[in-house]
Amino acid sequence: MQKADDVNARISSKLHQLYNSVREEEIPDRFLDLLEKLDAAEKASGRAASE
Repeated sequence: MQKADDVNARISSKLHQLYNSVREEEIPDRFLDLLEKLDAAEKASGRAASE
């Protein structure tokens, strides 16, 4: 069972490294613009539904 634990530990370590590298990447302006448009559309549709 030692080998399975070693493999799992290595996989876990690599996944943490990958997650951290992605988390540190800057979000492209284009993507931020899309998120802002989505947020505005959701707010507008919420107001329209409640009126």
